[in-house]
Amino acid sequence: MRQIKQIIKSNPQPIGEHYMVQPLPNRYFENLDPFLLLHHHGPHTFQAHNQGLPFGPHPHRGFETLTLIYSGEVEHADSQGFRSVIKEGGIQWMTAGRGIVHSENIPEHMREEGGKLEIIQLWMNLPKSMKMVSPTYQGLQKDEIPVFKSEDGLVHTQVISGELNGVNGTAKSITSLTVLNIDAKAGGQLSLGIPEEEEVLCYVLQGKGNVNGKTFHANELVQFENTGTDVAFSFDQNTRVLLAYGKPFDEPIVAQGPFVMNSTTEILQAMRDYQLGKMGVM
Repeated sequence: MRQIKQIIKSNPQPIGEHYMVQPLPNRYFENLDPFLLLHHHGPHTFQAHNQGLPFGPHPHRGFETLTLIYSGEVEHADSQGFRSVIKEGGIQWMTAGRGIVHSENIPEHMREEGGKLEIIQLWMNLPKSMKMVSPTYQGLQKDEIPVFKSEDGLVHTQVISGELNGVNGTAKSITSLTVLNIDAKAGGQLSLGIPEEEEVLCYVLQGKGNVNGKTFHANELVQFENTGTDVAFSFDQNTRVLLAYGKPFDEPIVAQGPFVMNSTTEILQAMRDYQLGKMGVM
């Protein structure tokens, strides 16, 4: 059984008129290689005639972003010409690679009429050998993502990428990440094996339960040791958990705003390339 190192509580932080929870990075560590950052926005309630999200056109290089939509809708647009509106239960997976400019907002009808929104954005590193790959985008609606259902029917797990008990995810991870979106009813159980060499990111959005003998609550990040393979969840309440795992790269990480590279020189080059329009324009 994989032991738990610590469970870290994340408190909401005001962001304008709304709020955000930041489990990663935290006061204990900067990253869980290959996972760099996790922001949990909402749930928000937007009033009619609002300004939407503050994520206008901005660049990225050297990593990937995954946006999971738990309620509401998110509109994606980027300098490579990718466009989509993803609804509740869907995901947006963007590989920035050598560079891309993108924006994320609620669609026009939500800006006019208002509505609820809850999303997570996860930043996932790329190894040095892949940091300059061509940028790509995958937008998947809820019905395009396969679900593994527990025998008791109480736990439904979206398999976004990777594999769980014979169910293969639709999203293609170029670094072989497994990303699972767990939605459990009270009394449900889920067991799985995670290779010892892989780092685990486990964030609880909502609810209460137990994993490998430790109790967790909403807005907590569970940090596992890198020994043992078996992970067993039981859920005391209706609970939602984001579980992701993959091999660490064990490379230098140098981050500056929207760029994540291996050296300061590469960061300075990313800034110049963006200013010169080499990542595209919107």
